[in-house]
Amino acid sequence: MQYDKNRYQIWALPHPLVLFWILNPAAIINELILGQRLPKIMLIDAESDAPFAERSYIPCPHCETLNDGRIWGKGNALGHWFGFVCPNCHQIIPCLWSLYSYAVLAVTYPLWYFPARFFRDRWIAKEKARLATVLERPLIQANEVNWLLIGISCLGGFMWLIMGFIPEVRNVLNGEEWDFIMLFVIQLPLWLVTGFCWGLFMRIFMNKKGKGRR
Repeated sequence: MQYDKNRYQIWALPHPLVLFWILNPAAIINELILGQRLPKIMLIDAESDAPFAERSYIPCPHCETLNDGRIWGKGNALGHWFGFVCPNCHQIIPCLWSLYSYAVLAVTYPLWYFPARFFRDRWIAKEKARLATVLERPLIQANEVNWLLIGISCLGGFMWLIMGFIPEVRNVLNGEEWDFIMLFVIQLPLWLVTGFCWGLFMRIFMNKKGKGRR
């Protein structure tokens, strides 16, 4: 499939942000647990002056439809373990796996292979239903997403739970005492600030308008 390189910026390997996703260990949580994926190819309309979130497109290699990236945004960002289902032809749009997710999948291959084959068709049917619901209403605008709240609550809170609270519970079950200072005075503020910074970056990045071309 050929793309107009004069109109679109093509985000695919070896684009720096795509490489960052592949080399980021935290992507294991996004991909394997949450089912949040990044397509192998994403197109950014360089002729549009709309915010980044509103000029990003995900091409389908099967029917060559350019799908609005917001289809897999808020409310439909999770649960895409097999990839994205194209709203037009209902084929799966290939997505990336991080190197760390690849390693986990390779080691656990006997555990997930047959369940994945069994549930794949059922998953596709549910994806079609989700797409129908998403496309029934207007796609979300970039300024409607509260990235700061998402960063603090989802990223910050979730990482504190995974990296701080759960390990602390495990230590307590092994006979150790609660380390409240580490848990609430050090780790909780650290992860909340991290989530805030990530949310601030995403707010600026996703709302950044294109220069457009006359």
